[in-house]
Amino acid sequence: MNLVHNAIVHNLSEQGRVWVTTGVHSGTVILTVENTGEKLPPHLVSTLTEPFQRGTERIHANQTGVGLGLAIVTTITRAHDGTLTLTPRDTGGLRITVELPARASPRS
Repeated sequence: MNLVHNAIVHNLSEQGRVWVTTGVHSGTVILTVENTGEKLPPHLVSTLTEPFQRGTERIHANQTGVGLGLAIVTTITRAHDGTLTLTPRDTGGLRITVELPARASPRS
């Protein structure tokens, strides 16, 4: 839910789009959320999963949150032996992909 919320909040205000896709490939469940938001510099993208990062140097008065959402998503994803990948879109916006094993790994 946080990924979709972020995609909406950080989208272009006019004519913005959000895509959510899911699938299973080679025993991996894949969730991708992407939007048509602002172009993000690479140095900023690499910090987005750190706690208290807001994603843009520009703080909008109508946006709430303290920048913990992606840090929490990262922690949950890793706890389930998954990966989280953030990729800037060439035309602006961001693609976030969560990959999780389709089956839980046995606990010892």
